[in-house]
Amino acid sequence: MLRNLNTGTANPDTADADLLARFQESGAADDLLPLYERHAELIYALGIRYLGTPERAEDAGMEIWAVLMEKLPKHEIKNFRSWLQTTVRNHCLMQLRREKRDPLRNNDAELMQSDRLLHLSTESNHQTNNDTRPLYHCLKQLKEEQARCVRMFYLQEGESYQSIAEKLDLSVGKVRSHLQNGRRNLKTCLEGREKSTE
Repeated sequence: MLRNLNTGTANPDTADADLLARFQESGAADDLLPLYERHAELIYALGIRYLGTPERAEDAGMEIWAVLMEKLPKHEIKNFRSWLQTTVRNHCLMQLRREKRDPLRNNDAELMQSDRLLHLSTESNHQTNNDTRPLYHCLKQLKEEQARCVRMFYLQEGESYQSIAEKLDLSVGKVRSHLQNGRRNLKTCLEGREKSTE
């Protein structure tokens, strides 16, 4: 669902608060969609960070849709993005707890790989499962603006579409496009390298 969203539905000039108020008043899924689409990349990034794989992140994204449908009409929310980050994080941590995994102490290779994907750790690590060299290689294959947007959104805490757009002198729509294309190209590159080593 997160991969296939057309994130151009909401007018970029419409504030989150206005989209939220519209949905809270109607309770209609069609009114939630623009708000969800606007923050789909954030939901996906947090899902990757906590759950470790694209597939699990997308599953969490679909579950978050249901959570928003249920919770948003019942809560007074002043900062939607901040509230959403907390909600997605708590959802992922609850899932990990159900699986009896402690994300703060767990050394599972899959979770460690996710952490390196999000933070590009520069620590030397030569274990096969934790090797970040394929990620570095594939990031270098991206077009310059795609790579910069991917690094700023996924690898730097707190960067939003708007802040990236301002720093790179791009439109919000262009930033969103670079993120979608960059993520897709990274996935294709990484999968190709994995197949070539099989």
